[in-house]
Amino acid sequence: MKNERKFIPIIVIISLVGTIAGSVVAAGVTFGTITVTPSGPAALSTVTISVPISGEAPSEVRVTVEECNGKTGVCYPDIQNVSMPLISSSIYRTDVTLKHSDATYITCKIVAKIGGVWQQSSDKRVNLSANTDGNNDGKKTPGFEVVVFAIAIGVSLIVIRRKRVK
Repeated sequence: MKNERKFIPIIVIISLVGTIAGSVVAAGVTFGTITVTPSGPAALSTVTISVPISGEAPSEVRVTVEECNGKTGVCYPDIQNVSMPLISSSIYRTDVTLKHSDATYITCKIVAKIGGVWQQSSDKRVNLSANTDGNNDGKKTPGFEVVVFAIAIGVSLIVIRRKRVK
């Protein structure tokens, strides 16, 4: 009987803490779908990132943008952390200029400050379009094989003429 009396206050306290923690989580924010415009941006371009946020109004919203090179498996350490102003009733938007010419994708994450506590969205990965800055990564110049093909045809014609002349 005495042991049961010791456990009752512990159970009541655990129940109260669980109820309070559940209501705090429910009072948070709900992140909508993160939109990146254009949908397939090029490296070094400027992208517009927007997200609808519902629930309690955050005091601050930021986006982190991490640029990575999928070919080498390297993500650059200079992650951008940009403030997102409120554009309309629940939509936050900002522009971010990408920094790395050899990046092949970016990862965006939205963080919102509610009552002094930061809450974060899930990551959104966006593949970048092909490298369009004129750097073709040391590959042959496109079209150069046509010159080699023309030389091969010329040499073949010379060899065929010599065989007919003999």
